[in-house]
Amino acid sequence: MTTELIGTLSFNAMNNGQVLTGNFDESSNEMIVWANGEIATRVTQFNESYGVLINNNDVAAGLGSYGISQDDRLIIANAFGEFDVVATITGSAGWSSLTAINEQGSVVGNYSAGSGSSDWQAFLWTETGGVQLIESTADTTYAYAIDEQNRVAGQMLISGSYHAMLWDNGVVTDLATLLNLQGHSAARYFNAQGQVLVGEFANGATTYKWYNPSTSSIVEIHDFPTGTYTHSIVPSKDGSVAFSWSSTALGPQLARWSKENGFKQATLSKNIISISALAISLDGTVACNALTLPVYDSVAMVWADGVSPESLHGQIPDSPITSRVVATNEDGQLLVKGDANHWLLTETCFADLDNSGVRDVGDILMLLGVWGQTDQDLCGADIDGNGIVDVSDLLVIFGSWGPCE
Repeated sequence: MTTELIGTLSFNAMNNGQVLTGNFDESSNEMIVWANGEIATRVTQFNESYGVLINNNDVAAGLGSYGISQDDRLIIANAFGEFDVVATITGSAGWSSLTAINEQGSVVGNYSAGSGSSDWQAFLWTETGGVQLIESTADTTYAYAIDEQNRVAGQMLISGSYHAMLWDNGVVTDLATLLNLQGHSAARYFNAQGQVLVGEFANGATTYKWYNPSTSSIVEIHDFPTGTYTHSIVPSKDGSVAFSWSSTALGPQLARWSKENGFKQATLSKNIISISALAISLDGTVACNALTLPVYDSVAMVWADGVSPESLHGQIPDSPITSRVVATNEDGQLLVKGDANHWLLTETCFADLDNSGVRDVGDILMLLGVWGQTDQDLCGADIDGNGIVDVSDLLVIFGSWGPCE
């Protein structure tokens, strides 16, 4: 993705329609919404602003600031050149963060007491209610997620322990007490069935489970033993969960869980010294970023059907030195950054050159139209990657003939 503007594009989120939000860095950072290959909306009125979240209705949420120690402003923008400054986050003094948005455009976030502070105040913004502080009398509240009913999942500090909480229209449920959780806990995500992903850390061990507030039912996911740390957890809408963590004895680890297949752990190459799960799609594919030896390169990876994650370097144009997955969507499309450039990777059907869903005569005609050319690549008509469109590519089409699976 490129722009004719003199500056740098940086993206933070992508929806199912491939609409992105982030910021454009010229003389100052400016929140943008990117659609159809160009900047569709650009917020210019602040000293600094940036887009953080976007839903599948092309509604983006971001933050703007007029200067150091000034209260942050909440910005709501769309993909049609329109944006509104909908609220001042009073008391934030420049220390706000946004964590989740739902399809209605309601947003949750948090602000802290300053650099290095562990005192947080969670807030919810809705179009009808404006900004609401969540359990403002607690020592600390932190919001992680919001569902389509504007229920908020997070944690609150009670007597020195973090308790998983569920906030619903002003009423707080202490999930730690309700579920008899020990140590510290947090409610992290919602799935499409209304379940809440709850994590518990007690006596050095970490446990994750899905809890359904409507039925009070619990689905146990996995217990991580003492000696594991730096957990990253990301679920899909259907309730599958990807995990990455480190083990004192085994080093970096990657796994995924689903109700159908249980807990499955990946086999990692010995040159991977760190790995972080970023997303899991509805088909169970895990997007992740790894640091690899010998020079600590950042490598974008996916873990699909095999036992190990695979590098995306070969699918990113211009042979980047480093790469990372920036964002994904529910369709499994990946926004990756290779060196300084952003690229959108989509899963395609092998040898289906016209993307019709069938390897047929249409693909042969496309191949013949660029016969002998040497400027095609693996994403084009040079299917076998030998540097020229020739009879070997034609044979690949014949060998793959028929509908895509």
